[in-house]
Amino acid sequence: MKLNSIRAGFLGIAASASFLVLGALGDIDARADEDLIVLRGITPWVEDYDLSQSFFIFKDLVEEKLAGKVEVQYLGGPEIAAPEQQLEALRNGVVDVILGAAAYYRAEVPAAAAVQFTQLPPTELRKSGYYDLMREIHRDQAGVVYLANTSGGNKFRMYMTKKISKPDFSGLKIRVSPVYAPLVRALNGAPISMPPGDVYTGLERGTIDGYGWTYTGIDVFGWHEVSNYVIDHPFYSLDGAILINEQVWEGLPDDVKQGLEEVGVELEKRVEQHIAQAMAKGDERLKELGMEFIRFSPEDAEKYVQTAYEAGWADFLKSNAAYFEKHPGLAEKLQQLGQ
Repeated sequence: MKLNSIRAGFLGIAASASFLVLGALGDIDARADEDLIVLRGITPWVEDYDLSQSFFIFKDLVEEKLAGKVEVQYLGGPEIAAPEQQLEALRNGVVDVILGAAAYYRAEVPAAAAVQFTQLPPTELRKSGYYDLMREIHRDQAGVVYLANTSGGNKFRMYMTKKISKPDFSGLKIRVSPVYAPLVRALNGAPISMPPGDVYTGLERGTIDGYGWTYTGIDVFGWHEVSNYVIDHPFYSLDGAILINEQVWEGLPDDVKQGLEEVGVELEKRVEQHIAQAMAKGDERLKELGMEFIRFSPEDAEKYVQTAYEAGWADFLKSNAAYFEKHPGLAEKLQQLGQ
């Protein structure tokens, strides 16, 4: 059996090459020999970024569980294909496996982004039936196999240049992505769209008074130098997943499929452990760097988190109204299984 899933010349493409260029190249064999299956994969972020690490945990688990049978070869990150084009690269067989982020392929699979509003860790979502629903949605709507949720319990927080004592962003300009813009609006703040590369200068010049981000990466970007406060009430979930090309999956031997299924289960456990350690270590680092953690009163904290979920979910449903009209009952099922 041979897996014919990778384009010739892939490894020789310059760092600036695009997915469109890759797609124009001819096919080559994805197998190193007749006995070893080589799955070639990419990530939406650079190799050493913290959110990319779940891919390498996956790689290690595969090569541990299926030693001599399967190898995962990392080809690169956004220099290989832009994040928004990586699902298409997977579907077209340009690559075999990706670390996907629903934020980058929500246009193709709108329901995938619903995972951001879940309040259970991936291992619990697997037990609740949410995982099975996501698997079905990805296969039906994108033609890819959803192997594992890699969010690991990582969440978002808001970081500020000014200390606030209650959940009210009145008069504050907050850098947002589409994910948490509804929360900022609901708390009377002014959402500002800005790429991550401009956040430091925006904070330094007072163009923005704060920003939303995950638990980790603040010191990597140097943002701790120009923002002093962490609102320590996390909300939403990250939206990562390991996705496999459907044709590649169907061509695998049954024992390899079973091994990969077991890897998916173990991966969710390992990533949760990894993320928990990274989050704790990251908070220690931020405190060492002088950032102050803001905790609201219990009543205000409940209001803040509840507002985040209610505003975010309402915006999600509104933005995808046509989609959910075609799939009656799906939104309610997603919300029920994710709580």
